[in-house]
Amino acid sequence: MLSLSNTYIPLGETLQEAGLISKSQLELALRDQSFYQYLKIGEILALRGWIEKNTADFFADSWHNLVEEKTRHPLGHYLRQANLLQEEQINTILKEQNQLWIRFGSIAVLKGWLKQNTLDFFLQNLFPTKLASSPFIGKRQSNLSQITYNSEPQINLETSLLLDQTQTAEIDYEDIPWVD
Repeated sequence: MLSLSNTYIPLGETLQEAGLISKSQLELALRDQSFYQYLKIGEILALRGWIEKNTADFFADSWHNLVEEKTRHPLGHYLRQANLLQEEQINTILKEQNQLWIRFGSIAVLKGWLKQNTLDFFLQNLFPTKLASSPFIGKRQSNLSQITYNSEPQINLETSLLLDQTQTAEIDYEDIPWVD
C-alpha cells in the first residue's frame, strides 16, 4: 500500500502504478479474490505468476514506511528488497556504472531488468529530485582527464570510442532523456 500525504492506496493499485502488473491483471485478481476471500491480493498475483511473492510482501509490508523515512539508501537497495533485482544483477550494474558513468537505474532499464515506469515510480516516491536528472553521472569529464598516454597506450575499445566522441563534439548531457 502506498501512502502519499497519509492517503491509503490499495496494494493492487500501487503495484499497477509501479508498472509491475497491468490493469487487466489487477481486475482478474480482484475477481479471483471474490471467490477465494481467504487469499490476499498479493498472494493471488503471486499464484498467477505475475509478480513474486516477495515483491508483493515488500509493497504490502514495507513500502509505506520506506516512503515516509527520511534516511535514504541507494536505489539498488530498495530494488533488491522488492525482489526486482538480484544481487548478481546489482553487482553487474555497479561494474558497468563505473565503466560507463551511467546512472544505476538507467543501466537496469537498458538491460531489460527493470521497466522504465517502475524506475520512475521508485524515483518519484523515494528520490523525487533525481527523477529529472540526466542518465549520466557528472564525473564523466573528470575521469577522462585522468587517462594517461604512454608510448604504447593501454586504452580499451570502449574508452577509445568515448575519447573519439568527446574530441569531435560537445555533448550537452542534460538534454538527453533517461530512456525512451
